[in-house]
Amino acid sequence: MFGKSEFNTFFILAVVCTALAEAARVKQRPEKVEVLVGKDTSLYCSFPLVRDQSKIRIFWWKDGEREFYKARQDPRKSFEVESKANGVFRIRDVRFRDAGVYYCRVEGEITGNGTGTTLTVKASPEPLTISQRQPADGSLWCNTSGFYPTDYTLSWYKNGQEVMTGVKNIKGTNNEGLTVVSSILKEPQPAQHGTVYLCKVSHSTLQVPASTNYTVNIAGTSKTAHLPWWIYLCGGIFVLLLITSIIVYCKFCKRKAHKDKVQTKTCVRCTRPITAKPNERMKQEPVKDSTQMTTRNPSRAAADINAPPKVKKHRKKRSEPMGV
Repeated sequence: MFGKSEFNTFFILAVVCTALAEAARVKQRPEKVEVLVGKDTSLYCSFPLVRDQSKIRIFWWKDGEREFYKARQDPRKSFEVESKANGVFRIRDVRFRDAGVYYCRVEGEITGNGTGTTLTVKASPEPLTISQRQPADGSLWCNTSGFYPTDYTLSWYKNGQEVMTGVKNIKGTNNEGLTVVSSILKEPQPAQHGTVYLCKVSHSTLQVPASTNYTVNIAGTSKTAHLPWWIYLCGGIFVLLLITSIIVYCKFCKRKAHKDKVQTKTCVRCTRPITAKPNERMKQEPVKDSTQMTTRNPSRAAADINAPPKVKKHRKKRSEPMGV
């Protein structure tokens, strides 16, 4: 039988061995991955640090398949040893059929299988399409794209008001296994020209609901669009301001022209404006004969006009002494 000290030693060795065995396990991360159709994703396989990276080989396979993936087997999928303690498996342009559980296997200095990573592929119901397939009865069809998960909410609106009756949803599956929905709206009476219908779908892959609309267009009906009332109001205010500006400008021009005509006159002789008492100036300088003006030098005439008036000096007579 073991003594107390021997039992303690055995227990410590068992704990250490268990820890080493746990550390030597090959693990995968993350455990679950969710990705949208058409996006890229990466799966990782981790193992204890090795001395030589070139001596480590990593293989990947999908649960339900009997063979490992081969290099360049699928151009969308690639894998490699990324470091001395890590390997990566990349999938580009993820498709719905890529969903499943993936495992890695490490061979070399370390041997073991990974714990598995579950890949969940989601698909959005957009884009939506809406059409009028039977114009005779006025029924409208709203079709979704393939989506997953299957939970969804679809609603119809007519001119902004939700339609509660006359709606029928048909749920099916496309070639890729995704859910598709066709919703039929049938009105009891034909819709009027210009009526707007809207189909809205909510889904877990959408941050905001996806929607599309359809406007009824009856042949032979005027297609003139009615603009909002505020556009007409703004147009009327603009025209009124434009007319007011033109009237004010015209009045200002007329007033200025009249003021210039009253305060400014033109001299016939020198073609220079005379603004200060032209009548007094005319009295001091009598007008000469037109024949003399034509023969006079124009430059000299201008000089004479600008020159100050000549003052005639009178000589004083010498007074002679009386009695000579």
